[in-house]
Amino acid sequence: MADILYHYCSIETLELILKNKTFRFSSLGIVDDMEEALTSDFEDIGRICFVSCWTDLAQESVEMWRTYTGGNNGVRIGISTNLFNFDLDENGIPLPSNKIMTENDVCISPPYSPQLIPVTYTKDDDLINPTVGKIDNNICNKCGRKTSDLNLQTNYIGRFKREYWSGQSEWRYILIAIPKEYYRNNERGKYLNGDPEDLTKLMKSDLINMTFDNDYIDFPFNKFALDQIELILSPLNSAEDNKRAEELIKNYTNNATVKPSSLRMRK
Repeated sequence: MADILYHYCSIETLELILKNKTFRFSSLGIVDDMEEALTSDFEDIGRICFVSCWTDLAQESVEMWRTYTGGNNGVRIGISTNLFNFDLDENGIPLPSNKIMTENDVCISPPYSPQLIPVTYTKDDDLINPTVGKIDNNICNKCGRKTSDLNLQTNYIGRFKREYWSGQSEWRYILIAIPKEYYRNNERGKYLNGDPEDLTKLMKSDLINMTFDNDYIDFPFNKFALDQIELILSPLNSAEDNKRAEELIKNYTNNATVKPSSLRMRK
């Protein structure tokens, strides 16, 4: 596993990161690879996966400077991978997570905080558009009662991309989050009365059609990480852009470093 990862962004985004002490996790429903949210059996249920995208490429990328900084001004943030290590509450949940779930009206899946994974690049369509639903229909041998269970298997969501994207050498912090409305439906008994198979189909339909208040989650990182930042200024920056980025680092960090790009590029 890489010790340091890199994140390209605009200077405006850098300011928000430093000011709010959060990184934005975007739903797979809005990332640049339009296949990522799709599955073979649950349509675009991959929307429940929220990602913050990084690379382990220490060498600067011309493509990323142009694509992920807005093409006008930007920076590359280098930082250690222990961004989201937090103390746990009495229920074993990382301290910021309950607040995040309340603010976004979602339930985050265990371990309730961002998990770091490498993206795997593949030609396998079964991995690109995985099967995620597992439905078990059973009949009790003694009483003849029917039961139907729906399990959503999220292990493969957000982990695979086609080989076309391999030049990004991407790593991701991921969150799996489901709107609380789905769980409120369950508490109200929406999925209790009726034929088990029909109820399972209803659960599936509700999951597919659910909506989020936002297509992103802003998750806080450990404050000590601010002083570990290694910032590179975009070769597309003006002198004014560089001054602004340097002032942000000076105002919000103590020991972060700022360096010019080793590239020379035209806008």
